[in-house]
Amino acid sequence: MIQLNLTTDETLLLRDLAETCLTDLRVEITSTDNIGYKAMLKRRKDIISKLLQAINEALEVEAEEI
Repeated sequence: MIQLNLTTDETLLLRDLAETCLTDLRVEITSTDNIGYKAMLKRRKDIISKLLQAINEALEVEAEEI
């Protein structure tokens, strides 16, 4: 397991990038006809969704500590 120590600004930027990536992946998934490529994109989408969940939980914890 890898752990990162990020500032709040870095975490917010990472969240924004992940959200943008998710949007792009959704468009790409619906646009492709290649089954293998579509499956790979869906796996990436699932991983990024989990990352976003972890980021949002970390931001909630930080907000509670303030």
